[in-house]
Amino acid sequence: MATLTRLAEKLVEKKQEVSKLRRQSQRELEKAKSLRRKSSSGLAIIEKRIGSAREQLSGVSEDLTRRLAQQESIQRLLAAAEEKLGREKQAKEQTEQEIEFAESSVEKESAEARLRSITDRIEEIIFEMKQRKKMIPKVIDAVEDYKKSKSKISTKIQIQVHEKPELKKLIIKSQKATERFTKQFLTKIKQEESAKLNIKKIQTRLEELKAKRRKLAAKRAALKRKLKARKVKRKTARKVKRKTARKVKRKTARKVKRKTARKVKRKTARKAKRK
Repeated sequence: MATLTRLAEKLVEKKQEVSKLRRQSQRELEKAKSLRRKSSSGLAIIEKRIGSAREQLSGVSEDLTRRLAQQESIQRLLAAAEEKLGREKQAKEQTEQEIEFAESSVEKESAEARLRSITDRIEEIIFEMKQRKKMIPKVIDAVEDYKKSKSKISTKIQIQVHEKPELKKLIIKSQKATERFTKQFLTKIKQEESAKLNIKKIQTRLEELKAKRRKLAAKRAALKRKLKARKVKRKTARKVKRKTARKVKRKTARKVKRKTARKVKRKTARKAKRK
């Protein structure tokens, strides 16, 4: 009984320790699962951001290419306009000379008409050049803005791309931890259930022994009561016997006394009669 009690106490202590380890494994498992979820979610967010950033980069690159092409086009047009303006100025000088050295009014009028035409073209070229020159700073500013935006987005993509391997490593690590702690958790659950079963068996055995003890104690008590009753009965019998014996003795004594008295009386009567 004492051995079973000590064994039950040890099993309870073992079960408490196993329960503590099971709760610890459960907490570690939850942490690993949480880390895996966060890492997976973070990786998905980064991939989404990288995709979005690449789309932005593609759009900015297209805009930058278009602005650079526009800048080159303006520069080509300005260069062409400069050449054309130079030719027109030469033509103007030549026409002015023709007017100056014209031999007839007809030649002079014809030259003057050409001069007016050349002057109009020169003014148009100068006006177009002014308009294009006004556009150049705007285009250059736009190009610089697109370059800065492109550089910023590219840097952002590089940073996020560098973060991906770390998150992948973290996912793998948390997955392994999850598998390890899952095994530990299931093992501790089995150990806890086994400890509970053993404790239940021991407690059942202890209850059986207690029941036997109670039954044996009841038998002993009944036997004790029976023996006590016998003792009381014997004692009572002895008392009755002694009482009866005393009664018989007293009765016998009275009989003897009466008999002796009668004898004495008869003897006395005989003596008196002889006299």
